[in-house]
Amino acid sequence: MDGRPSPEQRLQQYRQALEEEDADLGQLPPDNGEHVGRSPDDVVAVTVAAGRVTAVALRPSPAQVAVSELERHLALAANDALARARAVAPTAEDPVPDLDALVGRLAEVGEQSSAFLRRVGTAVDEVITKVGQRTGMHGDPSPTGVDALFAEAAEVLRTARDSLGGLTGAQVTATGSDEDHEVWVTFGTNGTVSTVELSHAVPGMTNRQFNDRARQALDNALKDWTAQRRANPPGPSTADLGRLTAQAESLRTQSMDQLRGYTTKLRSIMGSIGEP
Repeated sequence: MDGRPSPEQRLQQYRQALEEEDADLGQLPPDNGEHVGRSPDDVVAVTVAAGRVTAVALRPSPAQVAVSELERHLALAANDALARARAVAPTAEDPVPDLDALVGRLAEVGEQSSAFLRRVGTAVDEVITKVGQRTGMHGDPSPTGVDALFAEAAEVLRTARDSLGGLTGAQVTATGSDEDHEVWVTFGTNGTVSTVELSHAVPGMTNRQFNDRARQALDNALKDWTAQRRANPPGPSTADLGRLTAQAESLRTQSMDQLRGYTTKLRSIMGSIGEP
């Protein structure tokens, strides 16, 4: 015996370790509904819970950050927190995604993806031309159906946009400040912070003073925006949600089949090396 544990002993140790980890996981605290958003480099963190801004935390002191940069960081952190909260617990007052922007972005992605796959196909075709006779490598590497797939995806988005148009609700903006009017925050029609304005007194504040005033301003603006949305609810929906869901699921399946098919095609080409 060399003193090392046997395979059976190691297996038992692994099982024991897993049981201990399971026990630890079972004691994790429950989700308290808080969603924290952060700006780049964690300069500012904003916490949102139950539709309210509950905390702001500035890591450096206000004097260490240029006012314009501090305004930008506060907006980014707040919007990050709101996005996280709305993704987990959406409400009727939340803004509807900008489907027009998604259609435009999808067109860009489609062009980029098609161009990339064509470059892949061209590169593989060049390899076949150079080494095909010596290695037996053969096949057609050109992608098929990619443009049609993205065109269908765009059509699904346009259908969703037209069907859900009545659900956008009131296009409202809101502004809020702290009790001393040192921090002003404006929410745009899309339900995110569009502007932050800080007074000349902010650089002389302590972190605690800034955090409290920023929280008040954000929360007051968010409350006002939410109240306006709630007071002007969207009209009844005439959208065929079942049809939209079926279209989205069909598109997802086609996307997976498209990727799987092209991967299989490339694998077949590589597997042809050495064939008689």
